Amino acid sequence: MLVRVDHDLELDFVREFSVGGQLGNLSIDDRRDRIRTAIYAHQLMHKPFRDSGIDYATAYQRCYSQPLEMRRHPRAKPKPDNTDDLL
Repeated sequence: MLVRVDHDLELDFVREFSVGGQLGNLSIDDRRDRIRTAIYAHQLMHKPFRDSGIDYATAYQRCYSQPLEMRRHPRAKPKPDNTDDLL
């Protein structure tokens, strides 16, 4: 659950990435995830975000109080390598 959302920054993201109003009618979680995906898809993490003096990753963190790298679901633990059994 999100604690705080900066609606002004979110509106800037929606303006940036919305095509045909696709981001406007989504839940906050879906909109957040699509914005995160768009930032990665366009490789904008370290590019300046508009004229704000910060990059996209920092703007995302300020907007959603979460780092851009945060995953929606935790990554599965890797399976142990059983190569010792073959020796």
